[in-house]
Amino acid sequence: MPAILLFFLLALAPARAQVTLVRTAPNDSFNLACPTCAMRVSGVALTQGQHALPMNTQKPVAMNLLMWRYYDNILGKNTLMAEEPFWTDGVQLLSEVPDSEPLSLHINLVWSDSAGMAHRFYLVMAGLSKSHLTRLPATTVYDTDTYAPLRFAAVAQITKDDDDWETYDCIEGVATLESLNTKTGGFSGTFEFTGTRIGMEKLGFFMNGVFRK
Repeated sequence: MPAILLFFLLALAPARAQVTLVRTAPNDSFNLACPTCAMRVSGVALTQGQHALPMNTQKPVAMNLLMWRYYDNILGKNTLMAEEPFWTDGVQLLSEVPDSEPLSLHINLVWSDSAGMAHRFYLVMAGLSKSHLTRLPATTVYDTDTYAPLRFAAVAQITKDDDDWETYDCIEGVATLESLNTKTGGFSGTFEFTGTRIGMEKLGFFMNGVFRK
C-alpha cells in the first residue's frame, strides 16, 4: 500500500484503531438503500487534476471549481462564494479550466442505518473531463492504476459505538454520475463497492448506494 494512502486511511480512523492485522472477524454486508435508512450529502467539490483518494471537503486540500468568484466593492478584492451572486456578475471557476484538464468529483456522504446510527462515506470520481459533465451519465470504476481514466475510489467509516469506528478502503467498485447541474450544485448518482477493513482481514460489501442533492 502506498505510504500516502496508508497515511490518509489512518488519519480517518480513530487514534485507538487496530493497526496490526487481525484474522478473525467475518465479512459484513451493508444495504445502503434499506427502507428505514437515509443518505445525505454533507459536502461536494469538483477539483482540477486526477486525485487518487477522496478528500474530506470540510478540510479542503484543493480549490473547489464549483465556487464562484466576484469582485467585492466593499472589501476591494475578489471573493469566492458557493453560489452564483445575484447582485453582481460572477465567474464560476470551472469555466476557466481547459476542456482537456482531468477533473475529480469528491462526494462526502452521511448514511443513517435502520438503528439511526450515522456512518460516513468519502467518494471520488476521478479522470472526468468537462465534456463528460455535459454528456451524462458517466460511470467510473475502481482501478489499481490511480491515473486510469474514469476511476472510482471510496473510503467508508462505519460507526460501532460512540468511540469506535471501522474504516474500509475500496478494493473494487463502481459509481455512476447520473446528473450534475454545475450552476446550482445539484447532482445525483449511484455507487457500490467492496472494501477491506484497515487492520483486519475483513471485507465490507456496500450495496445500493444512492446520492442526491
